[in-house]
Amino acid sequence: MKNFMAKADLHVHSKASNSPAGWLSSIFNCPESYTEPKELYKRLKERGMTFITITDHNTINGVLEIADKPEVFIGCEYTVKFPEEKYDIHVLCYGIDENEHKILNELRENVYDFIDYIKEKNIAHTLAHPLYPVNRKPLSISIVEKFILLFDNWEIINGTRSQKTQTIEKSIIAKYQGFEKIRRLEEKYNIRSRRTRAEITFTGGSDDHGGMDAGRTWTEAKAKTIEDFLEAINKGETMAKTEKLGEERLINTVLRITYKYFEEKNKVPKEIKEVGDHIFLFKENNFVDYLIKNFTNINGNRELLLKEILKRAPFWTFEKTKKEFNCQNLGELLLATLSQLLPIIILYLQKEEENHTKNIAKKLKIDIKEHNRLAYITDTYYEINGVSRTAQIIKNLKIKHNLPIDIITMSHSSLNDEECINLNTYIDLPTPFYNEFRLRIPSIIDIFDLIKEREYSHIHIATPAPLGILFFLAGKIFKLPISFTFHTDVPQYILKYTENPKNYELSWQLLSWFCNQCDKILVPSKVYAEKLIFHGVESHKVRTFIRGVDTNLFNPNKKEKDFWKKELNIEIENKTKILYVGRISKEKNLDTFIKIAKSLPDQIFIIVGDGPYKNHIEKIKPKNVFITGYLKGEKLAKAYSNSDIFLFPSETETYGLVVLEAMASGLPVIVSNKGAAHEHIRHGENGFIAQKEDDYLKYIALLLTNDKIKDNLSKKAYYTAQNLNLEETYLHYINEIFFNREKKNENIRYHHILSQKKWRYKEIYR
Repeated sequence: MKNFMAKADLHVHSKASNSPAGWLSSIFNCPESYTEPKELYKRLKERGMTFITITDHNTINGVLEIADKPEVFIGCEYTVKFPEEKYDIHVLCYGIDENEHKILNELRENVYDFIDYIKEKNIAHTLAHPLYPVNRKPLSISIVEKFILLFDNWEIINGTRSQKTQTIEKSIIAKYQGFEKIRRLEEKYNIRSRRTRAEITFTGGSDDHGGMDAGRTWTEAKAKTIEDFLEAINKGETMAKTEKLGEERLINTVLRITYKYFEEKNKVPKEIKEVGDHIFLFKENNFVDYLIKNFTNINGNRELLLKEILKRAPFWTFEKTKKEFNCQNLGELLLATLSQLLPIIILYLQKEEENHTKNIAKKLKIDIKEHNRLAYITDTYYEINGVSRTAQIIKNLKIKHNLPIDIITMSHSSLNDEECINLNTYIDLPTPFYNEFRLRIPSIIDIFDLIKEREYSHIHIATPAPLGILFFLAGKIFKLPISFTFHTDVPQYILKYTENPKNYELSWQLLSWFCNQCDKILVPSKVYAEKLIFHGVESHKVRTFIRGVDTNLFNPNKKEKDFWKKELNIEIENKTKILYVGRISKEKNLDTFIKIAKSLPDQIFIIVGDGPYKNHIEKIKPKNVFITGYLKGEKLAKAYSNSDIFLFPSETETYGLVVLEAMASGLPVIVSNKGAAHEHIRHGENGFIAQKEDDYLKYIALLLTNDKIKDNLSKKAYYTAQNLNLEETYLHYINEIFFNREKKNENIRYHHILSQKKWRYKEIYR
């Protein structure tokens, strides 16, 4: 019994806290709590509290209802004023009687008189949520330093606040530990310290107003009796403990108070009352519990149930509305979607408080350790395209160099990559014209939870699709730096498919607005950097970066006798093999590829790829055109190396990685002058750039008849690709995402990974 650790939740509210206080209760003009004291007593006992108190605002009426219980001591949360600062703070007092409570209520207009009385009576007390702005305005440094002079105990863990806030508060406290620091503050403010200990110690409380989370944060001390416990608080022999903190606590509080408010006004429909009473812990109903678990697939702690319902409600109502579209279902969908605002508002307010606390620390010249961690967001990862390949390369570099990066994507459950974070898909829709690319929609609550848990310092968006857009919104709310890579010419795609110039202009307006809301735009080619600026993107935000190629995988040494004969199952001896690699889609201008193939019936034209335009190509292609489907790895490398010419007529490329792969494989390349596929091509030296459609035939004919030109182009193409080292270019790309040129002294911790030599490709890239 000697080492028995007693537990008490030292900050909890009942219905006696009956005045509007928070933003929601002020809107509805309702009490900040409806919880019955006896319900609180029961729940605190169930959650393992040894001793029990209730700390309502400036009243002990609630705790007096259970004061006959042997485990109960009287507590109260007093709103106390700094007269010279005209600022309110909250002080929690314990073990008081009715007379002491009356006197404390009279003294709370002056914090110094209040503390003097507490010290005189040896009343256990603690400073509640120390750096929380009670008056909804920032605390001054003078108030914070006066806290140091007045309070031996700080409530360092408050169930409604974030872990980061507590960490910062501990750093502030550490700066002022010791009587010498206290003495200096006495001289600075000409105020006598009321401290009795050199070290500030900590307490914890749930600060629960709804009744659902009482006892999930508590204070521990070695104590057999209430008197021992209160004495431990005064002596600084307490420890603050908590279950996992999260926004679900405030969600529970807000929704439970709202539910009770409407119930008292008889506005809760009878059809949902049984379910509501069970969800909000007013009653236990095993049948309702069974229904919830089986029909919603929600298991786990009851405390998390409301958050899970909020998370999933928009998707349930979406499916319902999709099956039967009517005004009622549409209204339910809108209401369920708006309900997502509650956790967003809560997390925003917690982040604002965290930033406020951080600013105080900075003013006090306390070094708050900030770590760099990048959230790299891509809606496509498992598909075969340039965006996903870039993400996969970054993932490999992250593993190799232990970089602080998370690749975040979405997929079907059958696909998995342990090195990526796969968010749950709640809605999966086909993309118009792009059935193979799915519009997967996650929960915004999952996104907020992930950002909070992983503490990202940067967000990088690789795709402006649902996942990217939702992370963009979350990044704005969390006030994080956001960068965006312009991988895909979406406006040009829209023009190709809709053939409507107005849609093209509108898409550019939306894309330019999105870019300008980001802190930095990375573009893989000079062509598109200029295009973005032309369409209104702020030039100082645009960064041009270079992507290299894997020259170990793609090189001329992958030749294999009869490779295409085996792949295509045809005799192709003495025939030139003209290759295209990429998606089979309308915007890739494959109609031109087919037209050229028809003009050269004696040559073999090979399309490596797949896509939504495949059926059309199959219908119009001549006999000398073959489609292999997607090829990967060594097989793709052999496809390049065993071909003779690379023909790439796409006019919408923002970069054209396949062009570099072909060059690395020693192929002469022919590309369009439109888009950015020609970025690394010097016309007539390491490839040909077609200005018009007839040029493709002209350059192919030249290569078919002049081996010297063909060989020279092949060698120069190979050397160009060799100078574009894959790892160096992508490490530079990662560093560019992190590095903020506005902060000249910023130094990313893995910056040393980049080679310090003068990169050869810089001489090529202009």
